[in-house]
Amino acid sequence: MERKSIQTLIPILALGLAALAFSCGGSGSSQTPAAMQPSAPVALSGAVSGTSGALTFAGQPLSVGGALVTDQGAPATLAAIKPGSVIQGTALKASLGFQLQVADLRYAVEGLVASVDLTGSKLVVMGQTVVVDALTVIEQEVIGGPATSLTLADLKIGDLVEVDGALNADGSIQASRIEREPASSSPDLFLRGVVSALDTTAQTFQTRGFTVSYGTAVVTGTLANGVEVVVHGTWSGTTLTATRVVVRAADDPPGTLEVSGPVSGLDATAKTFMLMSYTVDYSQATVKGTLADGALVEVEGMLNTSGTATVLTASNVEVAFAHPGSGDCDGEKTGTITATDATALTLTVGSDTFWTDSATLFVKDGAAATFADVTVGAKVSLHFLSTRTNAAGQAYANKVEILPF
Repeated sequence: MERKSIQTLIPILALGLAALAFSCGGSGSSQTPAAMQPSAPVALSGAVSGTSGALTFAGQPLSVGGALVTDQGAPATLAAIKPGSVIQGTALKASLGFQLQVADLRYAVEGLVASVDLTGSKLVVMGQTVVVDALTVIEQEVIGGPATSLTLADLKIGDLVEVDGALNADGSIQASRIEREPASSSPDLFLRGVVSALDTTAQTFQTRGFTVSYGTAVVTGTLANGVEVVVHGTWSGTTLTATRVVVRAADDPPGTLEVSGPVSGLDATAKTFMLMSYTVDYSQATVKGTLADGALVEVEGMLNTSGTATVLTASNVEVAFAHPGSGDCDGEKTGTITATDATALTLTVGSDTFWTDSATLFVKDGAAATFADVTVGAKVSLHFLSTRTNAAGQAYANKVEILPF
């Protein structure tokens, strides 16, 4: 898809518009002005959760009415913010949620699927390993209509996909959202990464395992080692021939920051871990839950960019999901629970029975739940793997989400 760069936003205007929207309840908000009285602005970075009609961030309602939204720096509509989208921006925070002011969508990669490994819950896009878990939102974009839900098994080699997610310590992308674009779409292949080994004579640099040749590209901003870039172009092997390179400014102002995403590279001795593009120091933080690589956490703290690394000194760390579940599913079923068996850990949706275990992800109201929360009469959305069956021939449920009535 074609994107045009904009050079500036108008934060004062954004603040005024957002505050006005906030006082009126915001987009989709039913809160009273008193309940939604905002505090000082905070920076946000991470994946949006919830549903298209009720977005959340870090476990709190996210109202987007009045926000200025950009897509990789180009103007975008509010509808571009979807469950699983990674955003970076500012918001007003109240006791009952966030009112978004300014946000930029931060996709990790857009390209053609080269391989799909259902057993390993991963795929390869433009040479990048993309890891899928039970929380990953996978959808088919529908022109002029609502997106439709997909599973990892629905993705095929050659599909054009746009991936949101966080970098793991091993360089892979932990996907929060994968959107398959219509077959008629013109590929706009791009990759987000950090510049290294910049050679201004040869007009090349390294990023994400590629040698990028930018000699004939339109370059917006100043290239330097260590800056983040979005590279558009064509690739062959390990060479990416750029048509456009956009240098992304370090737009995280020092101050209060709230980040939501998966833990990677946990160092329990140093009390640090990697979260999105930040190194989190939790040595002085209040930690709720057990930290582990892969756990989905919500972190509040102060950003310090005075050193060579961007360090988030956390004051609060809360584990939202102890594990993200498995993404290797090939089917979905929505319906009413007609039976449960707490001993066998099975549940029946309509006339179909599924088995679960300790790795099954249970979700209710956007938060972690348990098997005990699933009761007869409840409406659920269930993801399953039909090829993984128990002795009774029942399929394995990777994720069970309890839906509101």
